[in-house]
Formats: sequence, structure tokens, C-alpha cells
Amino acid sequence: MTVVSRVLYYAWSVMAEESSVGEKGNGTSIQTVQSILSSIKLGGGISSGYFYTSNPGEDGDDDAFLLSNLLVELSSVDNPGPVGFSTAFGESSTPSILGTPENNTDFKIEYASVNIAPISGMALEMGLLQPNAGYESTYTYNNKNITLGAVASQQPYNAYGARISYDAGGITMWGGYYKDRLDDEEYNSPDYAWEAGVKTSIAGNDISLYDYHIHGQRNLLGMVVERTIDNLDLALNIDYWTWDDRIKSLYKDKSSMGGALYICPNIGRLSLPVRLEYIKQDGSRIYIDCGNTKKIYSATFSPTWHFNENAYVRAESAYISADHGFVNSDGIVKDGRTNIAIEAGFIF
Repeated sequence: MTVVSRVLYYAWSVMAEESSVGEKGNGTSIQTVQSILSSIKLGGGISSGYFYTSNPGEDGDDDAFLLSNLLVELSSVDNPGPVGFSTAFGESSTPSILGTPENNTDFKIEYASVNIAPISGMALEMGLLQPNAGYESTYTYNNKNITLGAVASQQPYNAYGARISYDAGGITMWGGYYKDRLDDEEYNSPDYAWEAGVKTSIAGNDISLYDYHIHGQRNLLGMVVERTIDNLDLALNIDYWTWDDRIKSLYKDKSSMGGALYICPNIGRLSLPVRLEYIKQDGSRIYIDCGNTKKIYSATFSPTWHFNENAYVRAESAYISADHGFVNSDGIVKDGRTNIAIEAGFIF
């Protein structure tokens, strides 16, 4: 159980003991609720802080205090039987390093699924699902950096559909089909999408390969490699985007390739995450909608102090270089941007 789950379970246990001296029916009811709570895990997190971005555009704000993440997750215990569930509600406001600070007040269900295990090693998820693509999470208290990287900024968001996966003795394979997206303006695509992928471990490296196809829009091929060496966490995420044949004529180039390298030394309660990114988008306009922005470079440093396994405070400094990629408040085109953030968070 998580910390919060244990607290709730203890509270109901005390109430159940007190009820034993009262009416029998009342005690039975509380015991039933106690049994239900013991089969549910509570997770999620909350984070908030100050965010600053230079060259935000003529109509953009360069700084804001953000409730960067608020997510409450309820799920069944690890071994609930053939049917389980997972659901989360809240909001996420954290921009990517290519975006600007803006609070999101749209409080909603972020993801929810019914999970069925028909046979050993196989799982079927149906509902509003998170994609199995990329290294970073939309809910950034799960990440080592405060803001999403440029590569992660274009990866698919949650969508309604179904996904089946199978663990074949150290190799996990999956495939999914989706119709509607939680963010219905993502890629401006009302059409269907599908994903397929495989994950395994080779010589101490965790490797994921994935393909996410958004019909009529674009296709993503990607790879994530992760490894931990003593107190050093390492990861590499490479994405290759191509426009669909229907619309590739609208752009000078059909494809774009980007990579993000993550290096995080851990020294006691202090971690020092570094993210380095390089994107070659040429004339595809996939990451920044500007024909003159051929290449994008970024470096992000996010020193973090962990009070314990649940609470942290962190700061972040990032610089992004992209020819003609940004505009300042006076409408003057700029080739670079600086991001600064300070954030505190608690993981349930």
C-alpha cells in the first residue's frame, strides 16, 4: 500500500473496532468498506512552482505560478484476479521547453481502464489509455526534469481505445487501436490511430521499440534505452516522425528525427538530472512550425533534493537554440530561449 492507502486503511480499522461495541449491522457495513479499501491502491501526485520563459511570443506570458500537476489515481491491487482497473483524475499544466507557462484549469479524467487478464502473461486494457511511447511522462512529477523536453513534446497523448499485451518470458509485446483523443486538437486528427511495440532487456539495458500511427496525419517510430550503473541513471530516447502521404506535399520535408539523452547522478538525497537534445526537423515543421528552423538543440539541468521517497523540491535551467524559432514580446524573431523553473512536489 502507499502512504495514503495505509492511513485510510488504519482509519477504517479503528472505526471497525469501535463499531464492534455498537450495532451488529453497522459493524458489518464498516467491515465491508474496509475490505473494499484494502483492495484499492491510491497513487498520483501534486506539484507546483514558478515558471519563466524568455521570448514567449507577442501574446504569450513570460512567467507564471503554476499548479503544474494534480493527479489522483485509484487502481486495483497488484493481483486482483482476472479483472482489475486503473483510473486517474486531475490536470497537468506543465509546458514543454518549446511552450510557455499557462495554467490549465480543465479538471477531468486523465486516464481510466478496465484491465482483463484472460490467460497468464496476457493483459487487455480498454478505456482511456496512456500511450506506450517515449521516456518522459505527461505527469512530470514522474520525470527527472520539471518541464517536458522538446522530443517528448510531440509524443502522443491519451486516447480512447483498447490495447493487448503479452509477456513471453522476458519479452513484452503490445498492440493498441484508438479512436478519439483526450485532447481532440492533438495533431488536428479526428481519425483512428494504432500503436505496436516490444520491450525487453539485453545485457542490462532495458530497450523499448514502438510504432504509433495517427491515420491521415503522421507516423512515429521510436526507441528508448535505459540503464542504471551504480548511482547513475542513463536513458536515450530517439524518435523518427514522418508525415502521412496525404499531407506530405504541404511541407518541404516529409520527416524529422530527434534524440534526447538523460544523465542523472544520484548522491544521497540529491539528484542532478541533465537532459541533452538534438532535433533535425529540416523543413518538416514537426517540432517548431517555422520553415527556417532546421535544427533544434537544448540542454536542461534540474538539481533535485528529495526529502524522502514522497517529497521533493527542485530547480531547473534550460536553454533552447532554434534558428528563427521564437518571438519576443515585441514581435522580433529570436534564435534562442531560456527557461527557469522552481517546483516542489509530493508523490502519493
